Amino acid sequence: MRKKDKVTISVVAIILIAIIGMWGLDFSSEYLTVTEVTQNVTAYIDQPVYITGNVKQGTLNVGTQETGFILTDGNADLEVLYRGDRPDGLGEGEKVSVRGILVSKNKVEANFLVMGCPSKYGV
Repeated sequence: MRKKDKVTISVVAIILIAIIGMWGLDFSSEYLTVTEVTQNVTAYIDQPVYITGNVKQGTLNVGTQETGFILTDGNADLEVLYRGDRPDGLGEGEKVSVRGILVSKNKVEANFLVMGCPSKYGV
């Protein structure tokens, strides 16, 4: 086999591996700020949203089945209702990232909640 053919096969193999590796990635899941969501509610209402912000002081309400709090970025607020395992360290003032459905102009029903930056957890 000629050197040129080997190089061509190698390049094609690398491209195929890259395509297969990116196949499962969801590039639409960019995390938004609370302000971005509240300023464009009509685009996000009844849609999955990925939002990052801080748990507003004095708003954390931990129940047996669900956790509620206000998510803020300092400029805007959204109510969050989360059903699921509460992450260790969840507290007022802490940075969190949530994923869920924007069910009204100021409320998210979250099905995913992590502390800090979501990229830290590979999501």
